[in-house]
Amino acid sequence: NRSIYMTYIHKQWYQRRVRASPVPLIFQTESALGLVNLREIILALQRSTALRAEAVVFGADDYVSDIRGSRDDIMAVVYARQKVVTLARAYGLQPIDRVYIEYKDTEGLRAESEQGFGFGFTGKQCIHPGQIPIVQKAFSPSPTQMEHARALIAAFSENQAAGKGAFSFRGKMIDRPTLLQAQNLVDMFGET
Repeated sequence: NRSIYMTYIHKQWYQRRVRASPVPLIFQTESALGLVNLREIILALQRSTALRAEAVVFGADDYVSDIRGSRDDIMAVVYARQKVVTLARAYGLQPIDRVYIEYKDTEGLRAESEQGFGFGFTGKQCIHPGQIPIVQKAFSPSPTQMEHARALIAAFSENQAAGKGAFSFRGKMIDRPTLLQAQNLVDMFGET
């Protein structure tokens, strides 16, 4: 039977493909139970030889419906957004923020995207091509932020060479966690 033969051929191809390298996967969590079990889902995917989890997307609309909340109340999803970021980062995945459905509200999209970047998300779902440049800008540091990060890293090195731990930089006390935040920007965005 030709269909059985083709299924066998596809199975062989898939097994060869998986042995060569697991299939990259971006998956979504969009329910209360999914959020509660997100750690176990990530761990199961990390044990998989067939799939390699790359990112987790927060599906807020289904989540809000599941918890019987209101999409219009940003507080209804703060916990979930932070949990997605925390678990994704803890297990080396990219956290991707919820979609902003009011596609004509560019100011609201910008504000929510900047908030998502501040939370630690690496990107945001878009439902309209017009949203892409706004999201890209919000998820990229400004030249001023990059200059600040580079100067902070240089100042930290100078202070370390002088035997100092924490030090003052542009009116703020700086220690290792602050250095790591600056280093994260430079590592992620390089020459931006």
